[in-house]
Amino acid sequence: MPQNYRDKLKEIMGVKEALIEYHAPLSQEKILKILRDLEEKMDSFGEKLKVTRKAFNVVTESLQNVVRYSSKEIVQNDTYPLFILDRQSDKYQIGSGNLVDKTKVAKVKAKLENLNSLDWYGVQQAYKEAIRKNMKNEDTDRDKNSAGLGFIEMARKSEQKLIYDFISHDAQHDYFLLVVVINK
Repeated sequence: MPQNYRDKLKEIMGVKEALIEYHAPLSQEKILKILRDLEEKMDSFGEKLKVTRKAFNVVTESLQNVVRYSSKEIVQNDTYPLFILDRQSDKYQIGSGNLVDKTKVAKVKAKLENLNSLDWYGVQQAYKEAIRKNMKNEDTDRDKNSAGLGFIEMARKSEQKLIYDFISHDAQHDYFLLVVVINK
């Protein structure tokens, strides 16, 4: 029996009532609506521009990754993409989830583990290296529509370790959960 991935993501985040929650198929139009909602809410809180920009960037990267890398094979209510934004007194938590092909899990996990092993300086160097490779078209391991910067950019903006989990869904798919924390 598949797990309730929304509840699992909320458990990882320690969230009962999210500021913004989305659990349905995603499109560019839906992403724009989520970003407008985010902007409105952060404006209503009088959030600092620096924090708002970081959150906006991480949410954009998270949602773009979900759209770009979600498995297209299964579309059911329990495997729809997830997005949760939580606001606490000292931080924002941005959670996302999507179904991925098991063939991609090792590669994604290796990228995340590598990023989490780096200190702040190392993350900055990884960013510069990815930009350099992209400019020289050296990175043949990345998606053609991506500069390969999504996770790196999230780690840069967060300045913290990325929290993630892969939950086995069936023989061909895992459900990927990612949480990025932004301190206020």
